[in-house]
Amino acid sequence: MKTYRPITTLQFILIISTFQISVAFLALPRELARHAGTDGWMTVFLGWGLAMLASMAMVKLMKHNPDSTILELVQRYMGRWAAKLVTLLFMIYFLLLAYDGYAVATLVIKLWLMPTTLIYILAFLLLIPTYQIAQHGFQVIGRYTEIVSMLSMWIPLVYVSTLNRAHWLYLLPLFKEGWLPIFTTIKIMIYPLLGIVLVLFLYPHLVKKEKAMTAMVISNSLTCLAYLGITIICFVYFSPDEIGEYNDPVISILKSIEFQFIERVEVLFIAFYLFIFSCIWIPSMHIVSRCSASLLGKGKDNIHLAVWCIVIQISFFIYRPSFMAAGQINNSLNLIGFVMEFVLPAAILLYVVIFNKWKGGNKHEMG
Repeated sequence: MKTYRPITTLQFILIISTFQISVAFLALPRELARHAGTDGWMTVFLGWGLAMLASMAMVKLMKHNPDSTILELVQRYMGRWAAKLVTLLFMIYFLLLAYDGYAVATLVIKLWLMPTTLIYILAFLLLIPTYQIAQHGFQVIGRYTEIVSMLSMWIPLVYVSTLNRAHWLYLLPLFKEGWLPIFTTIKIMIYPLLGIVLVLFLYPHLVKKEKAMTAMVISNSLTCLAYLGITIICFVYFSPDEIGEYNDPVISILKSIEFQFIERVEVLFIAFYLFIFSCIWIPSMHIVSRCSASLLGKGKDNIHLAVWCIVIQISFFIYRPSFMAAGQINNSLNLIGFVMEFVLPAAILLYVVIFNKWKGGNKHEMG
C-alpha cells in the first residue's frame, strides 16, 4: 500500500479554500452584477449549498477506500482502463485550471504592474517557484498555504476601510426582478467553487479523516464568506450601473484608498496577491504530474512536473492570451468544472454504492 505524507485538518481546509478564492475572487462581483443586478450577492448562499452537496458526495465516496486517491479507488472498483481514463480526464482538467491561473495572473501583472514585460517572461518567473514547491507534494503545499493565509489577514481590513464611502441604498430594493435571476445566476458560481474535487486527492493524506466533512463545511464557508464580503463591498461602493464597466472591480476599488506611507494601494495588493494566485496552479501542477506519471507508469513525479512546466512555458511563448481569451477559458471551465466536480464524483459514488450492494447481496445468497 502506498504511503502518503500527512497533512493536518487546517492544511486540508486552506489548500481547498485558497484554491477556490485565488483567481475567481477578482471578477466575481462584476459577473454577479451583470446577471442578477445588486441581488447577485444572494446567489453566493446558493453556491454554498451546491458546494456542500458536492462535498458530501466526495467525502462519502472516499470513505469507501480511505487510504488511496480517486485514481486507485476507480482502479479497484472499475478496473485498469477505467482508471486510466479517469486519470487522463483529471490530468487535462487540472492542466486547464493551472493554465487559466497563469493566464489571469500574467495578464493582471502586465496590466497593472509591468505593462512592457512580455507575457512569456512573466510566466517563466511564476513557473520557477511552482516547480520548487509542487515537487514536494501536498505536505509542503499545505505549509505554503498556511503561510499565505497568515500573510493575507490584512486584506479584509483594507476592504472594510472603504465602507466609509458606502451607499447601502444601492442594495435596495431586494428582489428587484424576483427570484428567477438569483436562481439562474447560480451557474456563475460554478467557476468560483472549482477546487472541491481536491478532496479526492487530499483525503488519503489527511491525518484525522473523521473530520473531513467538518473540514469541508469550514472550507466552503470560508470561501463563500470571502465572496459574500467582497461582493457586498463592491455593490455598495460602485453604483449598479457602474460596477459592470470595471473588468476587475476588486482591484479598481483600491484606487480610492490612500495611506500616508503608500500612495497606490492596488500596486501593493496585486504584488502580494500573486501568492494567493499561486494557490491554484501549484496544487494543480502537482496533480498533473502525478496523473501523467501514473498514466505512463514510469518516471518520478518531479520529472513529469519539470516537463509540464516547460510545456506551459512554450505555450505562452507561442500563444499570448488576452483578457477575452481568459474569459472564454473561464466560460468553458464553468461547464467542464461542473462535469468534473459535480457530475463525475456523484456518478462514481453511485456506481460504488450499487457495486457494494450487489456484491454484498451475492455473498448473502451464497451464504
